[in-house]
Amino acid sequence: MDQIDKKFYTKEDLQTVLNISEATINNWFKTGLIPGTWKKKVFSKREFSDLINYLSSSTKLKGRANRSLADSNSICYLGITSKERRSLLNDAVQNYRNLAIEVEEGVFSLALAALRSAGLLAETWFKRPKSKLDFFLISWAKEKQINITKALKYFEDFYIPNLNDDFMGAFYQSVQSVAAKSKRGSFYTPASLLQDIQLPLDKKILDPCCGSGSILLQVLNPDHDSKQIFAWDIDATALKICRVNLTLFFKDPNITPHIELYDSIFANKTTLTKETEQTKFDYIITNPPWGSKFNAKQKRVLLQKYPELGTYESFSIVLFNSLRKLAPNGLLIFFLPHSFLNVTSHANIRKYLAKKGLPMKIILLGNSFQGVMSEAIRLEIKNTKVSPPEIKIFRSHEQQPTVISNNTFQVKNFIIPATASNVDLDLMNKIYSCKHLLLENNAKFALGIVTGNNKQHLLSRPTPNSEPIYRGKDIDHFKFLNPVFYLEFNPDKYQQVAPLELYRQPKIVYRFIADKLVCALDKQGRLLLNSANLFIPTLDYPLETIVSLFNSKLYTYLYRKMYYSKKVLRNHLESLPLPLLNSKQHALLKEIHDNFYIYKDSQESLNHAVYSFFDLTVQEIRLIEDL
Repeated sequence: MDQIDKKFYTKEDLQTVLNISEATINNWFKTGLIPGTWKKKVFSKREFSDLINYLSSSTKLKGRANRSLADSNSICYLGITSKERRSLLNDAVQNYRNLAIEVEEGVFSLALAALRSAGLLAETWFKRPKSKLDFFLISWAKEKQINITKALKYFEDFYIPNLNDDFMGAFYQSVQSVAAKSKRGSFYTPASLLQDIQLPLDKKILDPCCGSGSILLQVLNPDHDSKQIFAWDIDATALKICRVNLTLFFKDPNITPHIELYDSIFANKTTLTKETEQTKFDYIITNPPWGSKFNAKQKRVLLQKYPELGTYESFSIVLFNSLRKLAPNGLLIFFLPHSFLNVTSHANIRKYLAKKGLPMKIILLGNSFQGVMSEAIRLEIKNTKVSPPEIKIFRSHEQQPTVISNNTFQVKNFIIPATASNVDLDLMNKIYSCKHLLLENNAKFALGIVTGNNKQHLLSRPTPNSEPIYRGKDIDHFKFLNPVFYLEFNPDKYQQVAPLELYRQPKIVYRFIADKLVCALDKQGRLLLNSANLFIPTLDYPLETIVSLFNSKLYTYLYRKMYYSKKVLRNHLESLPLPLLNSKQHALLKEIHDNFYIYKDSQESLNHAVYSFFDLTVQEIRLIEDL
């Protein structure tokens, strides 16, 4: 945990030390997981210490979504695949744990063993230093008050052949806490995703979030000029590993890469040398942190610093800053989550890219990152003006890309529909060219109830004071299934509850976790659990029509092609077109809605009615039906 030393402490200090959000702390207080005796705005040093100790030892809190308090004993193999190499890493980590030394002392000692194994350290290197490497290591030991004689002995029995697989980076990640790793939001980039990247030998290359240098080890050539290599990170220890890794890669103790402690998110230029600050780079390649955690103060700073982005999402900010460092005709290569293409919080960076008019290439990578649920993409941006600017999208099984022009397809929030083919894009353009309304600014949205403890609050049988509560899986097309759980409704006890009137008035309810749209009209004031959400349109448009449209195949097609998400979000629904229909068309959908489960062909009748509203051809209908 981060250490803070002062007389008085606040909730914000608690956020920083535990690496959690303000909302999480408030919910712990609200649900009683933190006793009320600690519910105050300011803590004394003793109170703060007692609270930290309580949270660290609380089995209830350790079992919840926040796991920042717990250290992991698991090994991070990163790119290490062979059985022998993994066994060597296991032995190194176990040796470190037996020594009971500080993390950086362990890293330093292992670095000495790796450099010695590669023949890059003379016997008397620390007594009579000669190379740049010798002086670097002596400076490192002095900075961290490490006894070199002792450090040489810690891993003296280890022979670590250099395979350029970032063995030391894997060791460093393995001996860190979960909190340290999750706070950065960093993940290892598999070598298979980098194999086709060829970097010219005479160009300036930057990794602005280099970590221990694993990407550089995969994309560089031993013939590169080390003076042309730039590596930045916020982790000083990782940068030292990067320096050692590059020394091993080039097999040269006198290399001179530009390795600098620099925050690519908060962008404090004073930490860079003047030369680096003014440099433009021919190639910028990185896997920036995804979802780094910031406290409330840091979030405010980032929103003020980047008003054009309107977000504190780490990778959007790194991308924005990197583009400003890219040389004319330079190439930027970023590994990003698929959500970059369609989530609202990244809308402004997509808008920024669209307005710059630079050609882009997107490669869909699927679930390529170990231990990461999110699918990934590789984004390439060439700093060259072209007209019209195009986005080429490649899928692993296709030789030819889908080409999107900024001039021909722009939906709400500059979404990039990367899973759509060129034929899909033509069809979506046709649909959106019809006159329509949107739910955006025309509906009230609310989440289902977050109890904070379902085991405590949900009942499997009704009581005189309970009422049914519906989960997402209790919602089907046009109807509610029989409830499984009941709730003795008391809003003050729950972690999160929408205003009561939103639950009680007529509303449209939809599954939150789904790869298609599933919704039903509720006129009975039902309660919802947080796997079911709701919206109440405020525009003059029949609820039955909206439910019918959203339950049709055409709208699931739009949802999948535009968003490719397994979570139905508010902005997804807000962007779907509500066509301007006449009274007969509304009446037809109401009849289908009211009698959906009476007739066997209701779904087919619904689909063809919706197709007719947009005047779709047989070929276009087949495209939707084949999804």
